Amino acid sequence: MSLIDRYIHEVGRHLPRKNRMDIQAELRSAVIDTLEDRTEGEPSEVEIEEVLKEFGPPKEVAISYYPQGEYLIGPSLFPLFRMVAGITLAAVLGAQLLAQGIAIIIAQETFAPLNILVSLLNSIPASLGMVLIVFIILQWFDVKPEIDDELWEPKTLPEIDEKEDVKQGERIFSIVVSVLLLVLLVFFPEKVGFVATPNWKFFPNPVIGQYLVWIVISLLASIGLDIYILWQGRWETTARVAKIAVNLLSIVVLFLLLEGHSAWLVEHGEANGIIATLGRLPEILEDGWQLVGMQAFRLAFGVALIVTSIETLGLLYRLVTKRIRLSISLKKNVPQVD
Repeated sequence: MSLIDRYIHEVGRHLPRKNRMDIQAELRSAVIDTLEDRTEGEPSEVEIEEVLKEFGPPKEVAISYYPQGEYLIGPSLFPLFRMVAGITLAAVLGAQLLAQGIAIIIAQETFAPLNILVSLLNSIPASLGMVLIVFIILQWFDVKPEIDDELWEPKTLPEIDEKEDVKQGERIFSIVVSVLLLVLLVFFPEKVGFVATPNWKFFPNPVIGQYLVWIVISLLASIGLDIYILWQGRWETTARVAKIAVNLLSIVVLFLLLEGHSAWLVEHGEANGIIATLGRLPEILEDGWQLVGMQAFRLAFGVALIVTSIETLGLLYRLVTKRIRLSISLKKNVPQVD
């Protein structure tokens, strides 16, 4: 893939989706016209690098295409504001739904759509307003994301690989879910459990509290990493190494939870699987539902442990193969000495 293609692609990652393709086409034409004016025939790699350095770092070029004028939040800060505002909106909506779910299922409150709507109308503007105020202050003091103009080199542009691009929706969803779990565990730990039918009796989970600190640390690490990955916009080596480290922490926590639930079930004379427990429900009556719930928790943590382990192995494989490809590429570019 040519250096120009990589440059245009990198600029496009920082442009609004609406007119990204038009801007990329205009920029490509400008780069090619500049090269044609300065060179005869096929331009060399060095000449292309010189022209791209004159155009500037991709983030700076992308910002220059935003409309100019007076802003509450300028082009340099707006992509970050949009990301933070989206996370805040999703977190507020999720928190409201979580609170209503707890109130309805556990506290046996009546479902009241009007109350939910009023609560959302109060909380969403307040939350987004706080985010807006923070970014207005940043704009007032002319705070801008750091762009290394002097240190930037075209040859450092990453190769075009769609697999390396971060899926923002996936990361935002992960942040929102982690935040909701964090709120539930920190402020309502006694509400973590399950509801059994037909009497809708709530059974708290007695094991979660034993490992609450580790769970909270794991969630905070996951949230911090997702925010960092969103900011970077690409799966770079540092992000992959950090993701592997966070996954290893999650694996440890999941293993502790799995063992804790197994120990609890053994202590209560129910070491078999969930199917066996369901078959004995007529004998063990109401207490049987608590056993079924704990079996379900154990099963969920076991599946999560397997999935996280497979994901971690996949990350390790990609990291190693990428380093091998890079090493081979560097060896090919090293001139041979007789």
